[in-house]
Amino acid sequence: MRFKGLPFALVGFAVVAMGCADDGVLGPDPELKLLEKRAITGPQEVEGATGPGSLYKLFYPAVWNGDLVIYSHGYVAPGEPIALPDVDPLPAILTGFGYGVAYSSFSENGYAVKDAVQRTRQLRGIFASRFGMPDRTYLAGHSEGALIALMLAEKNPKLFDGALPMCGLVGGGPLQVEYLLNLRVLFDYFFPGVIPGTAFEIPEGLDFDAHVVPAVTWAIWTFPLLAAEMAGVDQLGIQYTTPDELVEIILSGLYYNIVGTEDLLGRTHGRIMVGNMDTEYTGSSDDDALNDGVQRFAATPDAANYLEHWYQPSGKLAIPVVTLHTTRDGAVPFFHEAAYADLVSAAGRSDMLLQRSVDRSGHCAFTVPEQVGAFLELKTWVETGLKPTP
Repeated sequence: MRFKGLPFALVGFAVVAMGCADDGVLGPDPELKLLEKRAITGPQEVEGATGPGSLYKLFYPAVWNGDLVIYSHGYVAPGEPIALPDVDPLPAILTGFGYGVAYSSFSENGYAVKDAVQRTRQLRGIFASRFGMPDRTYLAGHSEGALIALMLAEKNPKLFDGALPMCGLVGGGPLQVEYLLNLRVLFDYFFPGVIPGTAFEIPEGLDFDAHVVPAVTWAIWTFPLLAAEMAGVDQLGIQYTTPDELVEIILSGLYYNIVGTEDLLGRTHGRIMVGNMDTEYTGSSDDDALNDGVQRFAATPDAANYLEHWYQPSGKLAIPVVTLHTTRDGAVPFFHEAAYADLVSAAGRSDMLLQRSVDRSGHCAFTVPEQVGAFLELKTWVETGLKPTP
C-alpha cells in the first residue's frame, strides 16, 4: 500500500480544471483590460514560467469556444521536485470540447497555499495575453487545489465565473489541521508507541511507506476493537464499511501528519498552529480516561493566524460554486462540506452553493462521469443563471 502523493493529487480527473496570497496578490488583475480574440490557428501548447520554479502550461484548442478552465493541483510532498503536474487526460478532453486550459506547478511544494493562489491567479492574464481574454473562466481543483480554487472564487469573483472544488478542505485549513491533530493523538492513545514521535515532532528519517504503513496496518488488524473504538470518537466520526477500508482511511490521514508537519511548522516559525487543550473527546467507551490520557498541545496565536489567512473560507460567495466529495474520505473528511455549507448559510449566500457527494471510500476517488457531471452542472448554471436542483 503506497500513499506517497495520493491525497491532494489529480486522481483521474478528466474533464475539468483549476485552481492563498496576500491582499496585493489578490487585488485588481493587471491583465483585466479587454483584449480582442486573436485569429489564432490551433491547436497550440505553450509552456513558460511565472517565477522561480513555477512552471505553467497553456492549451489552445483547434476551435476555441471562448472559455478557459484553470486547474489547481493538489498537495505535493515537500521533498518532491518542482514539476508540472501530470493532468492527463484533462487537456485533450477539455480542448476537444473547445475549452482553453491552463495549469501550473507552484514555486514550492507542501502546504503552498499562499504561493499557489498567486501562481494560479496569474494564469488567466497569461492566457489572455497570448490568445485573448476569455468570455468565461472556470476554476477547478482537487484537495488542496480545491481550497486554492475556493479562495480565488471568494476573493476575486470579478475575475472568475464559477468554481468546482473537489475533495477539498473547503471547511478551511484550520479545520483540516485540527482533524489531523485529533487523528494522530487519538491513534497514539489507542495504539501507544506504534508511531515514533508525536503529532508535532516527527523523527527525522521516518519513512511513511517503509515504517508507518506496516506498523499501523499490523496494529489495526491485531487490535480491531481498539481501532473501531477510535473510529467512533466523535471528533473523528470515521465512517467505514470494511476493516480494510478503515485501515486505508486512517493511513490516508496519518500520511499528512507524517509527511506534512515539518513543512507546516516551517511556515509558522516552529509554532503550533492548532491545539486541543480545550477539546473534550467523546464517543469512546471511557471518555474520562481518554481525556486524561490523550496528549495535549497548545496553539500560538501567530501560527493560528497564518492558517486562518491561508486559508479560512468566509462563505461569502458571489459566483456559482459546485463541490464534489466522497462520503468516506480519510484524508480530507466529508465533514468539510457541512462546515462550508454552514459558512455559506451564515453569509446569506446559499443560493451560490451546490454540493454533490458520492457514497464511496477514498480521497478524490471519483469516476470520470461523476466529475464531468459536476462540471456540466456548473457550466449550465453559469450560462443560464439557473441553479441546478440540489
